[in-house]
Amino acid sequence: MLPIYTAPPLQSKYVEEQPGHLQMGFASIRTATGCYIGWCKGVYVFVKNGIMDTVQFGKDAYVYLKNPPRDFLPKMGVITVSGLAGLVSARKGSKFKKITYPLGLATLGATVCYPVQSVIIAKIFIWFVHCCLPSATQFMSDPKLMDHGQSHPEDIDMYSTRS
Repeated sequence: MLPIYTAPPLQSKYVEEQPGHLQMGFASIRTATGCYIGWCKGVYVFVKNGIMDTVQFGKDAYVYLKNPPRDFLPKMGVITVSGLAGLVSARKGSKFKKITYPLGLATLGATVCYPVQSVIIAKIFIWFVHCCLPSATQFMSDPKLMDHGQSHPEDIDMYSTRS
């Protein structure tokens, strides 16, 4: 009689298959190299994106410098001369002066030539300093100064808020 015609045993038991030595070896290799391969993939993507961004920046700079705006070269001349003046004025100073004078005067020249962009950069810098480097004391508002448009205390009922 074929086993398919017999009744299944009343007490069946599920037994989990235990992995062999070869399967355990592959699993350990996979877990050991998985983190390393993920790290290598992340580095590859980072380097690839950096190279592509650099190439695109070079192409954009080439197109821009091939046909610059009418006032670009005089402005670059002012910035360059400002930086060179800082370099000459700090030639016998300390290392700090040799860095700050040319950088400061070139920044001053750029501020004169590009005032709108300088204001934007200054606002971003101030925001960064304010948000990322907060002082130890926090600003506390004075409740007496919070007028909310009330000129006299007797007018408080005119400016009440609805709930």
